[in-house]
Amino acid sequence: MRILGFELLAKITMGTWLGGASLLTPAVAGSMDQEPAPPTASKPKAEDSEQTCLGTKQGDAAGESNPSPEEGCQKHSLYRSWRRMTDQAEASQPDWLSPLATTSGRIKDEFRYDMWLQSTPMGRTISTFGGGKGLEFIAAPRVQLLLGVPSYIDHSAEPPDGFGDLPLMLKFRVASANKSEGNYLVTFLLSVTTPTASRPNGTGDAVLTPTLALGKGWGRFDVQSTFGANLPVADTQRLGRQLLWNTTFQYRAGWKLWPELEVNSTFFREGGSAGDKQTFLTPGLGFGRVRLYRGLRFSMAGGVQIAVTRFHTYDHRWMLSVRFPF
Repeated sequence: MRILGFELLAKITMGTWLGGASLLTPAVAGSMDQEPAPPTASKPKAEDSEQTCLGTKQGDAAGESNPSPEEGCQKHSLYRSWRRMTDQAEASQPDWLSPLATTSGRIKDEFRYDMWLQSTPMGRTISTFGGGKGLEFIAAPRVQLLLGVPSYIDHSAEPPDGFGDLPLMLKFRVASANKSEGNYLVTFLLSVTTPTASRPNGTGDAVLTPTLALGKGWGRFDVQSTFGANLPVADTQRLGRQLLWNTTFQYRAGWKLWPELEVNSTFFREGGSAGDKQTFLTPGLGFGRVRLYRGLRFSMAGGVQIAVTRFHTYDHRWMLSVRFPF
């Protein structure tokens, strides 16, 4: 009954996603065939900031109570400078939607939350809430940080449910160009899984994952690919080492829809599964980005990972991803 309940939940979730997309898309139908222009940096007028600070200082001269006016002006200026920097950083790269399973090489300001529902070779069902995502923000013109949220893992049977490890990530964009300048990117990523959870929901040891992300676009079509490796800092015999290769073929369609097909492969080099490999085909559909309020936008994507190799650690992973770029 619990398994049927999870399958029903997955169907309801996917139905809600498709229904939400159909309701939201008419509002953007007028611009469905127009290519979105690269985001431009928001450049506030310098005189506005100066007038604000000047007005505050004049208030002090008139004897009004204005606590720490210099501090307020400084914070206001720092925030605007950071926003200008992030807008310029995003404008100098492709405007592709992030794939479902393949990590995007784009740097961005975004909160992302993923949900998975999958079956194991033993016939059990596992639900994951969080998916190793969280708050992503641009810290420097070429640098993005991810402060992830530990995933909550719900098993249909033993072992007990609980939270997973804490995910962290650093992105350094080596080179990029927007659509008008070449439509490509090259990014280096370093992910760290911090062992904050007990086994089996956690790994028990930290795992480093260096990755190289590449991408190239041609008109409405783009290809994004990543090459990486899972490198445990200890207990390699138990955790093993894996090579990771993910490639996404994506198309920008009308109505803000982004159909995609991913190929996700893992090659096991050490540990109990040494010599094995697993490959999944992941058809998916993305939707967005839709403006909600000022700079806050909304996008989402859904799909399913289907095992195409005899060896696989799971199968039919239904995935739903909700994103709020800002």
